[in-house]
Amino acid sequence: MSQQPASSSRILLIDDNAGDVRLITEALRREAPGVQVWCVSDSTEAIPRLKQAMAAGEGPQLVLLDLRMPKQDGFQVLEEIKRDPATARVPVVILTSSEAEQDVSRAYSLYANAVVTKPLGYRRLRSAMRTICEFWLELARLPGANHFGYTRHEDTAD
Repeated sequence: MSQQPASSSRILLIDDNAGDVRLITEALRREAPGVQVWCVSDSTEAIPRLKQAMAAGEGPQLVLLDLRMPKQDGFQVLEEIKRDPATARVPVVILTSSEAEQDVSRAYSLYANAVVTKPLGYRRLRSAMRTICEFWLELARLPGANHFGYTRHEDTAD
């Protein structure tokens, strides 16, 4: 990857599957080594921990959220994030195994910023994580947010 995120960039990964968490975290560390990845596996703990981090000025610039979780599913977590003014502006990318159109439609109706099907294969997962980080941490400009862009490490033609 020709770019590296600013060291202050943080991603909150909410997923109960330990294997997926390990693979996603590793892919993020390889593709965006400066990003701090914070994982929450219990969906009922996600909102209180997110609010606490936001109140402390240490909230994430991006949330990656799985849909299929016990206790509270990803739709419920998404709805809570987007309902609270303190967290509503944090981009939420749904990262799910589901390819069901009804899940995609429901996620967008609850104001998900994007829906991405978890890629099969580690190489594709790394590519997806690189693309997500480049878009949300470099290109996207969010209201009321500092820009946490990348620092380019190689010369490229404009």
